[in-house]
Amino acid sequence: MRRDVTTTVRLKLHSLTERKARLIEREYSAFQDGVHGDDANLYSATKQQARKVQSNKNPRSDTEQPIVLRNDCITIEHDEDTVLSSWWFKLPVYNPEKEQGDSIWVPVHVLEKDTHLLSDEYICDSELVLRDGEWYVHLVCERSVAVADEYDDVLAVDMGAKWIAVSTFLSDRDTSFHGAEVRHVREHYKQLRKSIGKAKVRSGAQVIERLGDKESRTVEHELHQVANELVARARERNAVIVFGDMTGLRFDNDEGRYVNDKTHKMPYAKMANILTYKSHLDGRECIPIEEYDTSVTCWRCGSQNTSRDVQGRVECEDCGLDDNADKNGASNIGQRAVGKDIQSPLSTAGAVVAQPETQVVLEGPSGEMEPANSPNPADVGLTLSEGSPRR
Repeated sequence: MRRDVTTTVRLKLHSLTERKARLIEREYSAFQDGVHGDDANLYSATKQQARKVQSNKNPRSDTEQPIVLRNDCITIEHDEDTVLSSWWFKLPVYNPEKEQGDSIWVPVHVLEKDTHLLSDEYICDSELVLRDGEWYVHLVCERSVAVADEYDDVLAVDMGAKWIAVSTFLSDRDTSFHGAEVRHVREHYKQLRKSIGKAKVRSGAQVIERLGDKESRTVEHELHQVANELVARARERNAVIVFGDMTGLRFDNDEGRYVNDKTHKMPYAKMANILTYKSHLDGRECIPIEEYDTSVTCWRCGSQNTSRDVQGRVECEDCGLDDNADKNGASNIGQRAVGKDIQSPLSTAGAVVAQPETQVVLEGPSGEMEPANSPNPADVGLTLSEGSPRR
């Protein structure tokens, strides 16, 4: 089984001569004029791309757009014999001295892990980006990778507001909680924007825009870390990864301004995309599963006669389950994935899961049965009623 994987490779321009830096700056400025409807002298193919950006995006006049480069106008070459750089990129620009399109070769830094992607058959799109005073070329590379057909376990992932991801193995409900830092970062920058907006009425907008860019980069870094953790956990047990599909969350749920701010602005789609491509790169399948009602359904008996008196806990009135709410949701996603009360079983998605080992259960004081690795108050230093999962 094969899956297409898309990766963005970032090349940093360095050691530019004054002439090359001047030509790049002129091209970038002219491209901004072009995407905002002004007539600008640009490399002919780049001018066509500027018109497309204007037509498709209709960007605001106070925004800057990366230069979209047409693939037949760029070239990247490797040359170990040059002292300045071993990688060079041919960049199309308009040369005002010649009054026509021209090309310049610029030295670029390439990470060793990305060098195998820099061939014409992989590169789909490219653009020139200005960030914090530095020039970068972003190359979007797509290739086909092989993923396994059979697995020994299921790693179910539930996404939420407190933890961006809670992962549970279906075989024994061994659970980990990931990405609390994502929420902390969002809260920090939210409060920072509020304070700046009040203190600097005139210049606050520009500062807030820069903060937003830094926030998005910080959050994306955290998402990559979480995805790496999830893939590593799945690799340990040769598990297929399934996650709750959050599509439509913003349209289907309106719980008031405060709750909406907590849930609707969390980067679930980005988390799902990053997790999917990292899973495929690791050679394992990653499948979205219908998430609806998993948080209010008891994973043990299937009843929806549950209560959430404490936000972090779910209690079942029928079987007496008292469980972490996110762990309960992840368990339901895993059960749905293998066809129990399920709309999207793994068998229809091309993944085969071997019969999981029987989970270890213990008998509780009232005769109820519960997996042996259920949260223990001693592990977290809190009472169960506070709903904080073990770390």
